[in-house]
Amino acid sequence: MVLKRYVLLVEDEKFQATLFAKIIENELSDFGYQVITIENGRDALKFFSGEKILEIEQSEVGLVLLDLAIHDISGLQILEKIDAKIPVAVLSANEDEKVKADALRLGASEYFVKGKSLEELNRLRDFIVKVMR
Repeated sequence: MVLKRYVLLVEDEKFQATLFAKIIENELSDFGYQVITIENGRDALKFFSGEKILEIEQSEVGLVLLDLAIHDISGLQILEKIDAKIPVAVLSANEDEKVKADALRLGASEYFVKGKSLEELNRLRDFIVKVMR
């Protein structure tokens, strides 16, 4: 059995990627988990199609945090390519119920609105800790 040690963050906004990676690493450092970031949709599709673009394998990923508003490819297109065995939390600035329903229908485990509130950030943290334990 392969150890699920990584949270894979698919986020093309550098500031957001750095912020989420720090929050996640602070919460999970005691458990030995690491955050790996993919900064564009094209590379995310390559990774989920089996190309070796990172130093890790898909089997080592315990959770994917997927931004829906990636500039080069829709996050929903990426979501369709992720192995159903890997939990996916969608991150979006969009509170649109249709978008949320589409993401959940395509296999997302949970949907979080970025920048909504501290409560939403705490909900994301709790979700990550629950999934990765």
